[in-house]
Amino acid sequence: MSAWTYLVGLGAVAVVAWFVSAPLLGLGVYRAHDGAADPERYRLEKEKDLAYAAIKEAEFDFQMGKLSSEDYALLRQKYEARALAALAALDRGI
Repeated sequence: MSAWTYLVGLGAVAVVAWFVSAPLLGLGVYRAHDGAADPERYRLEKEKDLAYAAIKEAEFDFQMGKLSSEDYALLRQKYEARALAALAALDRGI
């Protein structure tokens, strides 16, 4: 094969690597909503996402035996209330 073929192949690999790594490195190709247009909506979306993550983490800890049934129920109730409040506010259009 010629040197040209190798350069084209290397360029293709570099482009694919850049697109794959861009979200991980925060290079802005797949930049999510930054909140500049509607900061309150962004805050509510973030609150909802954090509550969902906390519920998943509590469930995992419960399944691993790190939380008692009572502690798990309290944590789940707390974070479900936060998620529901954020969802209700988002539905109202705030």
